[in-house]
Amino acid sequence: MTEIIETPEGTFTVKLTLDDLGSIYPGMIRYTIEVLHGTTTVYTYAINSYEAPPISLFDTRKAAEIVFARLVHDVASRPEAYVRPRLFTRPLPGTGAADVVILQGSPRRFGNSAKVASWCYDEATRMGLTSRAFYLHEMDIRPCIGCYVCYNHGYCPVDDDMPAIIRALETASVLVVCTPVYTGTVPAPLKALMDRCQWLHAREKILGKEVHARGLLVTVAGRRGAEPFVCVTRVVDMFMKNLGIRPAAPVLIGDLDRAGDVGVIAGAEDDIRAAFRALLTPRDEG
Repeated sequence: MTEIIETPEGTFTVKLTLDDLGSIYPGMIRYTIEVLHGTTTVYTYAINSYEAPPISLFDTRKAAEIVFARLVHDVASRPEAYVRPRLFTRPLPGTGAADVVILQGSPRRFGNSAKVASWCYDEATRMGLTSRAFYLHEMDIRPCIGCYVCYNHGYCPVDDDMPAIIRALETASVLVVCTPVYTGTVPAPLKALMDRCQWLHAREKILGKEVHARGLLVTVAGRRGAEPFVCVTRVVDMFMKNLGIRPAAPVLIGDLDRAGDVGVIAGAEDDIRAAFRALLTPRDEG
């Protein structure tokens, strides 16, 4: 659907296009409206069929057609408002890329997970790699609201600290997740980040921005045995695989209710450093 509008400010074109995104989610359709001043895009609007909840009276195609008609009228009525680009996107930071990204999931700034993160950071430095460690409890990371807006143009409308993390993850070669076991799973800030990384999934599918990292989970628990780690390992494994990150075998350290300090567990630091080094290929090291 296209309308060409001649105005004192020049020629405007308003276009409504449909994109079948069924390869991402079954039945997903994106409707995009562009306003061009000559050949320059000055305004965009997009909506996809997953933005409407199931069995909703809200129809995305009808909504797109209404926006199209209103834009045609608005451009014709006040073309001077559209002579400069007004593109409502939220670009990622231009800086902040790193070889290694470390997600520290514990709210305890100097706890066992933080100590594990420091060992990984130190090992990366020894190997000449750049690193960024994110202490998630100290950041503003809001929950994903399931709006699916990220599948329109590859950006998330939620205004918080996530862009820096997305920027770092998108360029990293190695991702390390350091987390304690909280009620059988990961702490809330880490889970919120994982859900919000659907934004990265959208950027991969919409913009071709693939993540090329390998991943390592290092998790600590108070109890002994394998049972405390069952949910944590599955959650983090699914998180990494959803982003195309290749997970290595996790490092699981238990019995901390008794030991208290991961640093006193024989061989723990050496095992973590060795697991980190094993993620790196000659291409990364050189």
